[in-house]
Amino acid sequence: MSNANTLSGRTTYGFVLTMIVCVLWGIFPIAAKAVLLETDPYTFNFCRFLLPAIILWIFLARRRQLPTLWRGAQRPLLKRVLIIAALLIANYLFFAFALGRITPSSAQILIQVGTMTLLLSGVFLFGERFSKWQWLGCLTFLVGLITFFFYRILAMFDGFGSYAIGMGLMVLAALTWATHAILQKPLLNRISSAQILLVIFILGVLVFFPLSDPLAILSLSTPALLGLGFCTISTLLGTGCFAEALAHWEASKISATLTTIPLFTMLFMQLLKHYPGFNIVAEPITMLTITGTLLVVCGATVVAMGKR
Repeated sequence: MSNANTLSGRTTYGFVLTMIVCVLWGIFPIAAKAVLLETDPYTFNFCRFLLPAIILWIFLARRRQLPTLWRGAQRPLLKRVLIIAALLIANYLFFAFALGRITPSSAQILIQVGTMTLLLSGVFLFGERFSKWQWLGCLTFLVGLITFFFYRILAMFDGFGSYAIGMGLMVLAALTWATHAILQKPLLNRISSAQILLVIFILGVLVFFPLSDPLAILSLSTPALLGLGFCTISTLLGTGCFAEALAHWEASKISATLTTIPLFTMLFMQLLKHYPGFNIVAEPITMLTITGTLLVVCGATVVAMGKR
């Protein structure tokens, strides 16, 4: 993406889109956890993909912008778009399985590994250079992770339990997300983010339908149904806003803003735990978890902001 596009006067639009992503993705693991307490990850993800696929298909069809990757000048893009789709589908699956084993706050802390990977890709893939402050930010981020999960890490010495497996799955989710973002960004000058998303959603429906049990949705409780509705809508809005923000704002600033998502999740968890019937277990708020969260956010922000 050209730098001219970044400085085209739509940086405020990119910032607003990124903040919408922060709020949606901050609430998302809480809503998803409510659903996954009552259904399986395959059914959950099938529902997440189905409605957005239908809505986006109608939207693009009315604008006569449906992707035509299988013919003409766009055919060479097909393989790359399919790889991006596979990575994001894997991200959703890893995230759902991991969230069934860990708390929403822990999920958001670990998913920041994806943001850090996206930032480090500039160094190891594109020859960018980090300042000493950025490397210090990396160290701060790592110390924050260890601090937040200190007691969980100690517990691993007694064996890898369900929580440890969930942590590993969430790291895989973070890595697949970062890889999809790295591969998607260069394509946005040749195909719109909405067209890429439509391919991803359709493939997601085809992948998860044979493994899902759609009729199980009828037996969900009201909170789980509300959570599923939110997750479905936020899948389209959140992913779309993120992809569109990449076209209007610098990736480093987007990444820096996204590092605040764990703070949103912890805030919403503290607010919702006072709501009658809210039965999602929160990560215990201790000095270690608070310190770890702040170190993770600050470290990732310093790295993202570069030499500024």
